[in-house]
Order: sequence, then C-alpha cells, then structure tokens
Amino acid sequence: MRGLRFRLHLIILVAFSSIVYFSFKALELRKDATQAQHNAVASLELRSLALTVASSYASTPPTPLAPTLLERLGNWRRAINSAPRRTALVDLIQSLSMNDAAWIRKRALLLAEQEQKTYSEFASEAQHAWQEVEKHAACALLAAVIGFLVLNWTVSLRILRPLDRLSRRMMDFLVDRYSFQFSQPQANELGDLQRTFNSLAQRVINSMDELKTLDQAKSEFLNIASHELRTPLTSIKGSLSLLDSGVMGHIDPNCSRLIKIAEVETDRLIRLINDLLDLAKIEAGKLPLACSWMSWDDLVSKTIEGMTGLAHGAGVNVKVVPAPALEVFMDRDRIQQVLTNLVSNAIKFSPPGSWVTVDVERNKHGQLLVHVRDQGQGISPTDMAMIFQKFRQGSNPDNPLVKGTGLGLAIAKAMVAEHGGDIGVESELGEGSAFWFTMPKWRDDESSSDDSPTDPSPDPSTDPSKDPGPGASPKPASKPRAA
Repeated sequence: MRGLRFRLHLIILVAFSSIVYFSFKALELRKDATQAQHNAVASLELRSLALTVASSYASTPPTPLAPTLLERLGNWRRAINSAPRRTALVDLIQSLSMNDAAWIRKRALLLAEQEQKTYSEFASEAQHAWQEVEKHAACALLAAVIGFLVLNWTVSLRILRPLDRLSRRMMDFLVDRYSFQFSQPQANELGDLQRTFNSLAQRVINSMDELKTLDQAKSEFLNIASHELRTPLTSIKGSLSLLDSGVMGHIDPNCSRLIKIAEVETDRLIRLINDLLDLAKIEAGKLPLACSWMSWDDLVSKTIEGMTGLAHGAGVNVKVVPAPALEVFMDRDRIQQVLTNLVSNAIKFSPPGSWVTVDVERNKHGQLLVHVRDQGQGISPTDMAMIFQKFRQGSNPDNPLVKGTGLGLAIAKAMVAEHGGDIGVESELGEGSAFWFTMPKWRDDESSSDDSPTDPSPDPSTDPSKDPGPGASPKPASKPRAA
C-alpha cells in the first residue's frame, strides 16, 4: 500500500524543495542587487559633490563653499569603507584648508573620476545581480510548472484513469454486464482496491446464482402447489354447492350455515391461489396481456355489479359518476381485477352508511385517470409508503387490520404498469382515501363505431402505437372528452 503514496510524496517533495530553494536564492540575490543599486546611487551623489567643488574653484576668485557642503563631505568620509575612495576623499577635504584653488580643483576631479569608476562597478554588479534574480525566479516558476505537470500526469495516469476503468466496471456490474475480463491489477493501492472489488463481485455473483436457483425453485413450487391445490378446492366447492342446493336431501339449517361458511372460505383460498399464481407470473415477467379496445362503461358496470353483495353486507353505498362513452385499449380481465381490488378495499375500510365513489377524468398528460374514493379513516403517510409492497397492509387503531394477504395492491400495481400506467393513493387520516390509476390509451366510443374492437393494428387511425396522442381521437372531427 505504498506505491502511489510514495510516488506522490516524492513528486511533491522534489517540486516543493526546488521551488523553496530557487525562491530563497532569488530573495538573497535581490537583496544584493538592491544594495549594489543603492551603492551606485550613492557613488553618483558623491561624484556630484566632487564636481560641485571643482566648479566652485574653477572661477576667479573661487566661489565659497556652503557649510552644508562641507558637512556632507564629512559625513561621506565616515560612511565610506573602500580604501581608494576614502583616500581620495580625505585628500580633497585636506586640500580645502589650503588656498591653492588649482590643487583643490585637481583633487576634486580625481575624486569625481574615482567615483565614476566606482559607480560603473556598482552598476555592473547590480545588473548582474538582477539577472541572477530573474534567472532563479524563472527556475522557481519552472519547477512549479514541471511539478504540477508531473503531479497531474501521475494523478491522471495512475489514479484517475484506473479509477475510471474501475467505475465503468462497477456500472457494468450494476446493469448485469459484468464479465470479469480484467487485466492483472497493479501492485499499488488501486490494484488492492480492484482486487477487493473482484472478490466482492465474485461473491455477489455467486450469491445471485444461488438466489436465482432458489427463486426458480420457489416459482416452480408455487406453480405446482397452486395447480395441485386449485383442483381439489374446485371439487370441494362443487360438492359444497351440491349439498347446499339439497340434491342429497334436506339439509338442517345449522348444517347449511356451516356449508356456506365452508364455501366462503373455499372461495377465499381459490382467490389466494390465483393471487399467488399471478404474483409468480409477474415476478417471472410472463404476465400475459390480451389487449383490445373495450367499453369502459361496460367494464365498470360489470365490476360494480359483482361488488353488490360485498357492499350490501358492509352497509356501504357504491356510486359511479356518469362519464362520456369511452373505449380503452386494455386487457379487460386484468383491469377488472385492478378495479375490483380497489373497490373491494374501499368497501372493507369504509364505515356503514358511507359512500364509495368511482369516477374517471382526463389528467394533464391526456391520460385516462380513474379514482376510487372512500369515506373511511384514511391512511397514514407511513402506511402509504408500503401498501403497494407484497404482503404488506396498512392499519390504524381506529381501523384494525382487515383479513387479507397483502397481495392485491402489489398485483394491481404490476398490472397497471404492464398497461403503461401509474397507480397511487392520496389520503389523510380521518378524511378518507382516493386510490387512482391511469390508462394511457383511450378514445371516444363514437370514434370507433366502424372499427374492429379486437384488432386495432390494421387501421393506422386506431393503432395505439400510431395514435396522435394520449386521449386524442383518431378522427379529426371527434375531440377527446373526459368526465
């Protein structure tokens, strides 16, 4: 686990050391250049003083020197450390005590000449020092650029690119395109990560194979058990019906009541077996659909007619809101199963004397939107999040759990999804519930009077795949309507 880390640390250390070294040298040379430049300026100033003295004694009579000039010469005498310059300055100061103007002027010119040479030396030194400063600063910048490029190349080639490859393989694994065709992992941290992922992926694939085998065995068991159970249950139900009808003679009322209870429970077992079979087909992706254009009013009326006994026993009123004549492209039995499930749930969870309402309208996307509303206790947000899951039911203290398997809504959701629609619920505690689902392919009933109700594909005007839009009529003269 030290390959990449050591390499990155080495690159950073070398680049940082180079930058610090060249920067420090540039700062030192800058100080020398500044000092040399200051000395050059000072030399020019002393030369200017010497030329001033020479010009003062060039005239006849000589111009008296200002006291400040003499004071400045004394200050320069104490500041100069170079022996030749100091000697030339001392000679000038001593000659000022004499009255020989020519001698004084000569010493002043010698001092000016000496300072001219000194200025040239300091200026050359300053120029050279500034060149060195620029050179070391350029080296520091070059070291920073090279260090950045090498670090970027190392990170891109040794870290980001392997991580990108590993990420793509992880995504392939998530979408079932994982093949284990890997090159030999590198001997570094990323190689260890890749080896770890390979091991985990192998375990997951082994577990998935085991789960698929178990799931297949479960599905086969459900199919076999369901078929084997349904046959004797059908015989039991037929026998009970014959007994209850009096074919075998008069039945005591108490015996008749027990026979009816057995018939009800037999019907419940048959429904449970059918739900298990549907669930097995849905999970296997083999839920068959026989879709065709069907009358919506006919479907709803037949469904509500079948719920009359249940509604009467629960004391609940069922109302269908009138809607325009519509046709829906659907599997009649499957959608009737969905509607039956929603209406029966609404009846079971509604108090006596309340109403269950079924209505249909067009939503903002042009789809057919079906509502089943009740006046029950409502559903809590926690229960709404899980009631469409398998073997899950919602309940609350005021509305205890109704007997059931928790498969109805899960199957309804799968069947609506097979038709390209959505399903959901809107509810508040104490305010009732409104279950809804959508059907994307529908049309006005009068627009299909001349079309075949079972084969919409030959005519493009009735082909759902070529329909001009959800809810739109195939004929331009007829516009879609909603309740």
